[in-house]
Amino acid sequence: MIKNRNLQYKQTTMRLLNLIFGKKELKYLSESDIEQSISEFNSKYEKTKNIFLKVLKNYNSEYCQCAFPRFQQIIGIDCLKTGKSFKCWETELLINLSKEYFTIEKSELTDECENKIWRCKKCDSKYEYGWTDLSRLVERQKLKLINLKTKQIGEPIITPIPLFLGVRGHSLTEKTEIINVEFAEFEKYITEK
Repeated sequence: MIKNRNLQYKQTTMRLLNLIFGKKELKYLSESDIEQSISEFNSKYEKTKNIFLKVLKNYNSEYCQCAFPRFQQIIGIDCLKTGKSFKCWETELLINLSKEYFTIEKSELTDECENKIWRCKKCDSKYEYGWTDLSRLVERQKLKLINLKTKQIGEPIITPIPLFLGVRGHSLTEKTEIINVEFAEFEKYITEK
């Protein structure tokens, strides 16, 4: 008797949910679909990495990365400012690649899992580095400008921020803040052409 009631309850609940939300079929990816998706992402990641390496070299040929507002914008994308939980691939990559242009010191802050002070080797601008593990699947790092000691010469930032790799996480930012674009548009934005 109890088993029948439980079964009837489950069936009624499922019918009600199907009426409200519509019946959706689950789509499973094949192993080859997964491999293709990973390969496509790795290709996009390498393209982004290569353009960032080129841009950082250009920034530091005459001035430094600190003189370029678009550099500041990308490294400063921080999901905690939006109340969302996501990782920005461009932010992570650009911070990691730009590390060689900074000296890294201990920070007095303790609001992140890891806090450091980063100082530009050329202009001595000061940044607060933070890394936080938000969940098993999402961690994020940011580099927040504290004291700019150079004149900004780069092009002004635009919003929404055009990104090629984009963000991933539990809750994503609004399209008014970040949009995914094709590589040519992203390259034009970050190289300031």
